[in-house]
Amino acid sequence: AAEAAEPAAEAAEPAAEAAEPGAAGEAEVGAPGDEPKAKRPKWLPLESNPEILNGFLERVGVLGAWSFSDVLSLDPELLALVPQPVLAVCLLFPSKPIRQPRREALEGRPEAKEAPAGTFYLIQHKEFGNACGTIAAVHSVGNLVRGGCMQLAPGSAIEGFLQEASALSPEDAGYALARAAPLHEASDQAARSERAQTRTPGRDDKVDGHFIVFLEIEGRVVELDGCMGFPVNHGTTSSAGFLHDVALIIREDFMARAPGNPNFSVMALAPSGAAAGEFGDFGGSGGGREAVIDEAQVQTLVAMGFDAEQVREALVACGGNADAAAGLLLGA
Repeated sequence: AAEAAEPAAEAAEPAAEAAEPGAAGEAEVGAPGDEPKAKRPKWLPLESNPEILNGFLERVGVLGAWSFSDVLSLDPELLALVPQPVLAVCLLFPSKPIRQPRREALEGRPEAKEAPAGTFYLIQHKEFGNACGTIAAVHSVGNLVRGGCMQLAPGSAIEGFLQEASALSPEDAGYALARAAPLHEASDQAARSERAQTRTPGRDDKVDGHFIVFLEIEGRVVELDGCMGFPVNHGTTSSAGFLHDVALIIREDFMARAPGNPNFSVMALAPSGAAAGEFGDFGGSGGGREAVIDEAQVQTLVAMGFDAEQVREALVACGGNADAAAGLLLGA
């Protein structure tokens, strides 16, 4: 599946309107008042494919063994199969039946707009075209770097952009990304990769899928959607429970609005190999932490006939969820 070309969020529309589209496949990029405005090609959509996003991370200068992987099921028991520790979750969803109803629902929840102060967030202006997959990746990298979890190559394209964006408003950070030619080139190269499994849509093609990302920031689940106009605070979480909390949000706040729609895709970002050990059993964007196992749960499962060490391993794999751990042990 490929992403959508979404208009900017309502909060950012007055700024976005100042930049009128140019020729087919091009847009004038610049914040209001900037002169002159350069015409640049619109961004190509990224396929919802871990190899495509992994290629983008490598191209822009992310160091270490980081990788996205498919989340094949949101069933609590099967989440144990996802490589840990999960530090970000990307969601591709069908925009038309979900986006506007969610925005209206969030208008009645002012607390949802109170994201942690340290959140890195940028606006997706309509000049981008199909850039929401790239923006989800940039939101992931920006926040993980701020949290000290991810390192960047000195002088890399993403390092330069994040240094510039650190002093900008979300609106201006969005324009800065739209002008960032090295990141645009890396994104288009990823979109055209031979690893893609579907035809890359054109720069002006209308597609309905839309990418967003969830991260754990300062102990909160934060949804970052460049078209929403603000980060969405979904409440408290823990490093051990983050993936399960995000899965619940996706099931109840997204999939429930489009029952039976097959056009959902979920990917999880985690360090791999030796890098994963730096985070203990689980990690989050606030730094390395260790999973906390409830000994009462251990004893309950041991009383069911399971080995204590296997119980502890299952609880770690399932984020402390005793029901999921029992299912994992029964299937072992």
